[in-house]
Amino acid sequence: MKASSPIVKHLVLVGGGHSHLAVLNYLGMNSVPGLAVTLISRDINTPYSGSLPGYITGVYDYDDIHIDLRPLAQFANARIIQEEIQNIDLDNKTIALKSRPEISFDIVSLNIGSKPDAFNIPGAQKFAIGVKPIDKFLQRWDSLLKDAIHNLEQDQEFTIAIVGGGPASVELAFATQFRLHKELQLKVTNKSLLNIKIISADQELLTLHNSKVRSFAKAELEKRNIEVILDTLVSAFEKGSVVCENGGSHSANQIVYATGASIPDWPGECGLALTGDGFIEVNNHLQSTSHDFVFAAGDAATIKGEPRPKSGVYAVRQGPPLAKNLVRYATGKSLTRYKPQQHALALMSMGNKSAIASRNNLFFQGRSVWSIKHNIDTNFIKKYSELPEMNSELSIAEGLVDKEMEQQLRTHAMRCAGCGAKVASNVLQEVLQQLPTTNHDDILTANSTAEDASMIKLEDGRILAQSIDQLKAFVNDPWLFGRIATNHCLSDIYAMGCEPHSALAVVSLPFAAKDYGRAQLKELMLSCTETLAEHNCALVGGHSAEAEELHFGLCVNGFIDEERLLKKDGMQAGDILILSKPLGTGTLLAADMRYKASHAQMQNALEQMAQSNKEAATCFSEYEATACTDITGFGLAGHLMEMLSANNVEVELSLSDVPALDGALESLQQNIVSSLHKDNKLVANDIYNHEAYASDPKFELLFDPQTAGGLLASVAEYKAEACLQALRDSGYSQAKAIGRVAKLDNDLPAIVLK
Repeated sequence: MKASSPIVKHLVLVGGGHSHLAVLNYLGMNSVPGLAVTLISRDINTPYSGSLPGYITGVYDYDDIHIDLRPLAQFANARIIQEEIQNIDLDNKTIALKSRPEISFDIVSLNIGSKPDAFNIPGAQKFAIGVKPIDKFLQRWDSLLKDAIHNLEQDQEFTIAIVGGGPASVELAFATQFRLHKELQLKVTNKSLLNIKIISADQELLTLHNSKVRSFAKAELEKRNIEVILDTLVSAFEKGSVVCENGGSHSANQIVYATGASIPDWPGECGLALTGDGFIEVNNHLQSTSHDFVFAAGDAATIKGEPRPKSGVYAVRQGPPLAKNLVRYATGKSLTRYKPQQHALALMSMGNKSAIASRNNLFFQGRSVWSIKHNIDTNFIKKYSELPEMNSELSIAEGLVDKEMEQQLRTHAMRCAGCGAKVASNVLQEVLQQLPTTNHDDILTANSTAEDASMIKLEDGRILAQSIDQLKAFVNDPWLFGRIATNHCLSDIYAMGCEPHSALAVVSLPFAAKDYGRAQLKELMLSCTETLAEHNCALVGGHSAEAEELHFGLCVNGFIDEERLLKKDGMQAGDILILSKPLGTGTLLAADMRYKASHAQMQNALEQMAQSNKEAATCFSEYEATACTDITGFGLAGHLMEMLSANNVEVELSLSDVPALDGALESLQQNIVSSLHKDNKLVANDIYNHEAYASDPKFELLFDPQTAGGLLASVAEYKAEACLQALRDSGYSQAKAIGRVAKLDNDLPAIVLK
């Protein structure tokens, strides 16, 4: 968003694996002026593999084993794109994406993880469950658990076959057996109708570990009645059966595979050098041996001459040197050598808060080992989840203001973007009232009029509705920002009941090297024009300039017959107030700036912002709304007061019915508010009984500035329910009736909370 120095190079991180966590954290702690960073990852809420056994046993909840990459990316000032890539053009240094224009880069780092090589066995994808990718496994684990419990409680046998002989298979067997016996209130050593089988092609389990570890694991598995089938190569998976190369088969209700690692075909297909076993070959700088601008780490990479087991331990260790070398390469410095440790400490959970420790010839086991593992795992997640507070710097010469004013300025130094960056309503109105007016018979609006668009009467009797809006970017993603900002700018025209006809664009682009600036502008304007095309609106011109931060706006034209216009001042007594979208974008964007918003919350909020008001306007027109506006920077209360002022209308507002975006109320309760919130709250004086509701969690929501918010309309009571249903059928799932018009021609306009 803000570029304090020109962007001259672009680093793209592909994959959200353990190594890239360290890279993002390093970039957050050590910013590199002039370097733009983009993270492209299929998973944004990424699971930590070391905590998976703890989740299976029930020690950890879902959130306990996941790291949300969004706050971490915000901390690193990195753009984040949720997508799985299929190819990289190394000659042209571009990455093709499914849903948006290609991304160009100068440096790319791959931390894409791995999947079990059994994925390619016939029937694996249809009849079995891979332990990786972990998010896919977790989606099916709950179903497996329910099926097993149901069968066992009905005194029916339930068999789980686990294919693979490494630590992942052993941990999975221990954890699953412990969890199911716990659900059945049985000890782990009790015999039950649960049958767990480990099937391995190796002649021993845990072949990379010492004999003490292997002997103990074998004895513990026997003690828990977990069957081990060795020297058996699996050739296919069928429904309810593991087919073996020796001609035998093993029946099972559920099949899980946790075999050796493999990676997709695309790294090799795009021209990267691979090792003999199919992994990306890198040197001791974690740099591709075939392309110096490509770096790779984690399971997907193998250091030439230094092969190591595919373990999360090595991926974690590679993170810090990878981060330093990416920055050193970008800034033209010599790279540092990384030599992986010969032997890593492996900690294998046995499910019952006991674990095995294995390193070279060392072996320990017991609860103290599990305690060590628990502390390592939880501290790893905390390291990348509990981020430093964002600093809001205030640069002002000493003595210019007194201490009180300095504190006020410091409080508001962290300025919001989107509609949270608007000039306060009271300031705007005060200035507008002092401007000279020029009257023309064909202009139906004046400076003091609070309509959403200007209205100019044409000679043919039609009305030209014209509006202009501009937003400061609130996401590091020109493509997404372009779509949301375009829909936002169209909203005023839709609020008037018009169809947009044409638009002029204004763009302020941060100073950058020509290639990067061109790419950013291309993404922004392609997003804008594609969105305008969906509304049959033509882009007919515009203006661009350089600035410190990305801004984008549109002047939009629409035509309509005067009698079909929707205005703010037409409410009738008894009308029902309907809001098409939930509130909360202001506080969530403020939380996102502070690394306090989750990916799930922001994804939902951004999807709501990207939703056009076109269909809502159609619904309100069809059900003959008497008044309408869009809810943007001045919040629900501020824009509602604009609707009430002309006729001194009094409305009853049901606070409990006001819809909120996920996470918005929690964010407000933490006193995370937009920089416009305080000024918006001045309208509380016009809320008749605001003192009685000041402690209600939704009260502050009334003053939250909205970016690309929904429409608020008044509809005759007998049409309201049908209008609501039409809105929901059109995709506005959280549309709500939030109040009613109590009376007109009151002494003053007023909102009464209920």
